[in-house]
Amino acid sequence: MTLDEFTVLNETSQAETLLERGIFLADRLYKNFSIFLYQLDNFYVEVYHNLRFDIMQGMRCFEDDEALQPYLDSIDISCLVGN
Repeated sequence: MTLDEFTVLNETSQAETLLERGIFLADRLYKNFSIFLYQLDNFYVEVYHNLRFDIMQGMRCFEDDEALQPYLDSIDISCLVGN
């Protein structure tokens, strides 16, 4: 599936596709949101969950690796680095 194919799906179909085919990568907190990062084929999807109202409030899709920056600091790579 391409990014364009995913973005034309309705919200329910997007959610089902993420559950069936998406790979959960990470999560983070930002203001009143939990943001969950998934990889789906060659692009990424952030799912925004509003903590105050306990609802999914939206998604952001992207292909640019630069948008992964907020997640990189929380990944522990110490086991991969030799002493």
